[in-house]
Amino acid sequence: MATSCSANKNLFSGDDLVSGLIPIKIICHCGQKYTFDVEPVNGRMPVTVACPVCGRDGTIAANESIRKMLRGRTQPLPPPTVAAVLQAAQSSLEAHLVEALKDAVVQELASQRRELLAAQQHAAADLTELARRLEAVQTPMLERLRAYEQRIRDLEKELSEQSQENLELLRLKIETTRRQLESERSRIGFN
Repeated sequence: MATSCSANKNLFSGDDLVSGLIPIKIICHCGQKYTFDVEPVNGRMPVTVACPVCGRDGTIAANESIRKMLRGRTQPLPPPTVAAVLQAAQSSLEAHLVEALKDAVVQELASQRRELLAAQQHAAADLTELARRLEAVQTPMLERLRAYEQRIRDLEKELSEQSQENLELLRLKIETTRRQLESERSRIGFN
C-alpha cells in the first residue's frame, strides 16, 4: 500500500535530491510494507506515520530512512524529542499489550470451555446413572402392578361368579320358602 504525504511528486535519483521529497519505504513488524514521499523538516518527519494495517508507529523507521538518505548531504539529525520517543514507545507497547490481552482472553475462554466440557460430561454420566437406577426401580414396580391388575381381574371374576351363585342360592331359598309357605297353607287350609 502506498501512502503519500505530499501531492507533488518530484524526481529522486541516487543521492541527488532534485527537490525536497524523499521516497520512504517501511516494513512494519506486522509484515506490512508501505511507501510514501515526504519532504523532511530539519532532517526528520514533519508528521507521525503509522502502519495502515496494525496502526503501529512508523515515525522512527521513517526518520532512520531519511537519515540514511541524507547522510553525507546534510548535518546529522538532531536527537528525537522526548515526546516522539514516548509516542513511539507507547504505540509499540499498545500493540504488545493488545496482543497480550488477546492471548489472556483466549486462554481464559479456552479454560472456561474445558471446564464446561468437563461439567457437561459429568452431567451426562449422572443422567446415565439416574436412568439406570430408574429402570432398575421401574421394572419390579411394573411387574408388581401387572400382578395387582391380574389379582384384581381374578377377584372381579370370582365376585361375579359368587354373585351368580348367590343369585342362584337366593332363588332356591325363595323357591324353598314358597314351597314351605304353600305347604303351610295347605296344612292350615287356606286355599
